Amino acid sequence: MSQEQLDMIENENEETATISSEQAAFISQLESEEEQEDFNPAQEKLENEFDEQTAGMTAAMSLGTIEFALRRVVHPDFEFTESTKAYAVENLSPVLIKYGAIVPGWLSQYDAEIKAAMAVGKLASEGMDTAHKLKKADAEKAQAKKDEKERVRVAA
Repeated sequence: MSQEQLDMIENENEETATISSEQAAFISQLESEEEQEDFNPAQEKLENEFDEQTAGMTAAMSLGTIEFALRRVVHPDFEFTESTKAYAVENLSPVLIKYGAIVPGWLSQYDAEIKAAMAVGKLASEGMDTAHKLKKADAEKAQAKKDEKERVRVAA
């Protein structure tokens, strides 16, 4: 460290050491008043309500995503009961708030785009399900024709 830097640190130490206890108390009082001015109970209440609503929506969206995935993997008719969904949203919301995992407010401006993407996903999923069902029905019809031909051949 250069002598100039050492002199600068020494001057800073001298400046802080020269503050009287009255000045320190005054500064502390100003800081306390500033903190109180920054605290707005009405604003905090609004923010808390907004966080609770956003956390509920985030939990519901996450639950919907899980349910959608389970429909694709487990069974097309899979669905959580309404009471299970409500219980999950109620108990997930506080954790989402606590860890800041709620959907950010700026995302709401993209609501239309998000809904459009979800609609496209649903169309693709349903299209695939319909294609599988149609192929299965075609295979069953082909098997039925084959079985009928076999019966006719055996009967003749």
